[in-house]
Amino acid sequence: MEFRQLRYFLEIHRAGSFVRAAAGMGLTQPALSRQISLLEREVGQSLLERGGREIRLTPAGEIFLGYAQRINELWQEVQDSLKHPDRELSGEYSLSAGGTVAAYVLPDVLKKVRKKYPHLVFRVSEGDAQETREALLRGDVDLGFLTGEVSESALVQKPYLTDRIIPVASKQHAIFKKNKPALKDLEGEDFVYFHPASAVRRVVEKKLRSLKLKFTPSIVMELRSLQGVIRSIEAGLGIGFVSEFCLTNKLRVLPFPELFAERKFYFSYRRHHRPGLNLLIEELEKHTANANN
Repeated sequence: MEFRQLRYFLEIHRAGSFVRAAAGMGLTQPALSRQISLLEREVGQSLLERGGREIRLTPAGEIFLGYAQRINELWQEVQDSLKHPDRELSGEYSLSAGGTVAAYVLPDVLKKVRKKYPHLVFRVSEGDAQETREALLRGDVDLGFLTGEVSESALVQKPYLTDRIIPVASKQHAIFKKNKPALKDLEGEDFVYFHPASAVRRVVEKKLRSLKLKFTPSIVMELRSLQGVIRSIEAGLGIGFVSEFCLTNKLRVLPFPELFAERKFYFSYRRHHRPGLNLLIEELEKHTANANN
């Protein structure tokens, strides 16, 4: 058995198909299939169920997956240890984050980290809190960014940054034409919300419940896409709540500080992790702090 075959197996499991896995690794599908067939022949078991649109693990494949992940993590530890992990970062790190962090925080920060460590490679995937948590537990990602604390004993968290959720509207919205806008002026206005399961939606609804408003916001749109929410508000389709990181020059903050809410982001990672991860977290913290100063 060759180590590359373990990596191929893990990538097929992550990608969900031979086609996507082969494309991601720069291989042809027949070449990838042959390596997996050789692996299955050596272990004496079928590891993957073929035939459907999505590849599934066989019962033997589920068992093999755990060992393959442990072997891969151990190999990463060996590489990190041989490259002065206290002061050197290299190799590939997988990150998972929600839309706000993935689109508005990480791009500039990762660019600065890679400038210092040019041999560092990032694989970033966007996912909600549940998807990120599950990816961490499966070992599919090295580092996740979550807004809530986790209960799983296998995961560790460290505070990252604080985000403000603020009420915004298009600069041309009628509410800005009032001399002294008041909260009661929001009654009857259309609102653009995130979908009910989103972290922003939960923060906003908790804040509104605490204020005990005498009216219920009229929600005309419930969207999953961060860009969908922002573009709809910019187009004047309603008032909305977004992260302060997401402000654009077409949006204006409503003068209601009592509606502002906070949420905290945490670094989340497995308790048994690669040695270099602590240094990566330090670098992310430093460059995020510099960006906000």
